[in-house]
Amino acid sequence: MTEEHEKLAGQNQLISFLPDDIRSELLRRAVAVDLPAGEILIKAGEKIEKVFFICSGIASVLVQSRSGKVTESGIVGREGYVPSGALVDAETSFTEVIMQVPGQAMVLEITAFQALRNRHRILEQLLTCASHALRTQIECTLLSNTTQPVSQRLARWILVCHNRVDGNQLHLTHEFLSLMLAVRRPSVTDALHFLEGRGFIRSERAKITIRNRDALEEYAGDIYGLSEEEHDRVFARFRASALLRPATADTRSAG
Repeated sequence: MTEEHEKLAGQNQLISFLPDDIRSELLRRAVAVDLPAGEILIKAGEKIEKVFFICSGIASVLVQSRSGKVTESGIVGREGYVPSGALVDAETSFTEVIMQVPGQAMVLEITAFQALRNRHRILEQLLTCASHALRTQIECTLLSNTTQPVSQRLARWILVCHNRVDGNQLHLTHEFLSLMLAVRRPSVTDALHFLEGRGFIRSERAKITIRNRDALEEYAGDIYGLSEEEHDRVFARFRASALLRPATADTRSAG
């Protein structure tokens, strides 16, 4: 196991929170992979054969109706893993998972994932907390989508994505944003122009630059922060234990 391998793995919050011996055992079985934008990690209805611990980038979880309508239910970055069905030994994935922002991941074959999860209670607990955090993100998205105008929904979702990347630039296409917000692309364009006009962001082709995060948070309203606070709450004890070891990951709130 190389130092570079260790450093990459440490960028995933779940792996970084594991005790050293369990983390080493996981990494001996894991493979580091590059994940370009647009890569499908798993299709809906496909057999779950691998589990991805995201170390960088953003994976989008998509739900599709029988008639082919698609929307995004949530996103996963360096705070979690996909697909969530692996936690309950589902044979196939209910959702499709696709990379919207390129990155890297540590990948485990499903048999190795199941063996480690069954052997180490702390890994099972971390995975459960990650699934709970993703669910609260989805619940807050539902609340936002049903109570807020598109511009506020977009402000919140930009913040949620920003939590999962380094720097102030987000490479997000209009198509992705329309999936995230469950609106048509012209509505996305109008909302981007509104946020840019307020000085919160700068919008360019497939790129958003955060100019004033504090103002963007204020405009996003009180729904932003709910899932982030819940994320911090459920991971607090693991974070406290990890602080006793040398820090290996950026564990800022993702939610």
